[in-house]
Amino acid sequence: MGAATADNLIARHEAFLHCRAADGPLVGCWVGGYFPVEQFPRGASGWPASALLQPQDVSFAPFAEDYEELYQSHRACDDDFFYVGSAYWGIPWLEAILGCPVSVAAANCRTEPVCENLDNAEGLEVNVETDAWLDALLRFTQDLVEFSRGRFPVCAPLLRGAGDAASAMLGGTAFVMSLLEEPEKMKKLLAHCAAVRLAVLRRLAEILPAWHGTHAAGGCPSKVWCRGTVAYYQEDVAALLNPGLFREFLLPAARQACQGAEVNFIHLHSACLYPVDILLEERAFDVLEINIDHRGAGPAVPQLIETFQKIQRAGRPLVLWGQCSPDDWDLICRRLSPIGLSLQPMVRSPQTKWRNP
Repeated sequence: MGAATADNLIARHEAFLHCRAADGPLVGCWVGGYFPVEQFPRGASGWPASALLQPQDVSFAPFAEDYEELYQSHRACDDDFFYVGSAYWGIPWLEAILGCPVSVAAANCRTEPVCENLDNAEGLEVNVETDAWLDALLRFTQDLVEFSRGRFPVCAPLLRGAGDAASAMLGGTAFVMSLLEEPEKMKKLLAHCAAVRLAVLRRLAEILPAWHGTHAAGGCPSKVWCRGTVAYYQEDVAALLNPGLFREFLLPAARQACQGAEVNFIHLHSACLYPVDILLEERAFDVLEINIDHRGAGPAVPQLIETFQKIQRAGRPLVLWGQCSPDDWDLICRRLSPIGLSLQPMVRSPQTKWRNP
């Protein structure tokens, strides 16, 4: 994409972000499969299954062909976006930096708890100047920036929220029980995770250049592009909680995370939408993104329309990402306003019509 094309296209994206009049929603296809290993089959194949991954095992070079293929595939899409790269998002980078062991799994990498209880967690420290996993992330990102040669923007990888990170450190059951039994200690752990995450984002910002004077987030599924700095956030562990616990424990950490960028968007799953009402009460997040989950994993699209409309009535930009039937996409286009709406369908190839499953 040349500078002139970027200048023309950014106006549509800024209109989306500010909910200005639009003749249609922004469309940005996600090409190449749902799981990280589907997008990076060459790079991820070098690690033996179930092996414990070490920072020195991770480098950019084995992934170079995958990135080139993704760039070319997205370039062939006839939509309003382009490829956005980030360090391989199959690695749980933040959890690794926080001390969790990382092992290789079939579709992704996974972590194991690093703390038996909150007393152990209080002694954990992260030095962002010397941490080996952070160094691996910075090296991978810098190599990707050089590889891109300005052809596509590079952003921070998927860095899960403080709640997701704390749950990884303790294990899901211990995380939930600790919220109830040791709330003050849990608040300290969440604040620690949020602080480390913010420090990682700031280190990455030092090496991530602007792209045609703009910034993008979206090396993981959904994408936002704008003139200001932009960051992605998620708290999938919300599915284990209720609105009261989300508001008391996760929301303060989320607010802290928003200090890392001028524009922030949060990822939600269609199977867990109770946070929508809480998030609409304040302006911590500029954009809400909803992952339309696979059939059987959450409500069908017709049942989600009312929530989508609620977000639009609140004047908040909405990103919808996922794999839907043509009828579902048609329903979304009929029932939702194109103002402040971005549709980001998952497709298997650039030749797939965007409304096709």
